[in-house]
Amino acid sequence: MEQTYGAVMIIIFGLVGLFFSWWRAKLRMTAKQEQAIIETFPDCIDLFIAALRAGYSPAQGINFLGQHAPGILRPNFIAASRRIDEGERFIDAIRLLHSEIGAVSQSMCDVLISGDRLGIPVENLLFQLGNEARLNRRRRAETEARQLPIRLSLPLVMCILPSFVILIIVPTIAGTLSQLHISV
Repeated sequence: MEQTYGAVMIIIFGLVGLFFSWWRAKLRMTAKQEQAIIETFPDCIDLFIAALRAGYSPAQGINFLGQHAPGILRPNFIAASRRIDEGERFIDAIRLLHSEIGAVSQSMCDVLISGDRLGIPVENLLFQLGNEARLNRRRRAETEARQLPIRLSLPLVMCILPSFVILIIVPTIAGTLSQLHISV
């Protein structure tokens, strides 16, 4: 009876542990995907500006991004381009694009919606937005570079320092103690 109870408890705890490890891995993958989107979105803004400067309309620019955007964002732009081609209003397609990509696309989508509603040129606004996005990406990279020594301090302390003590300090102390002649 007690062995079955113990086996059942082990199985239950194993399943709970498996669930939490799966959940943590899923959260980690989601965070990595969001980080990749944040890192690549300034490139999408620059590509969209290039398309506008080449004479494309904003709808054609979305189609251009569907063909040339970084891989993680390409399916979203393809879906938005398909919606526009199927007759959905540009504003509605951009709103759905924003909901698919997330908060990082808020400014670009707002500029495109305002440009479509008011008929204002969006190229200069997107250029400023692209500059701001690149500066934010650079700041994040600098912050990560400043955090690198902190992350590397644990391996330094746990691996290199003990080997230094074992290879340098211990033989020195052993040699010194062997040369000492203690008389009582």
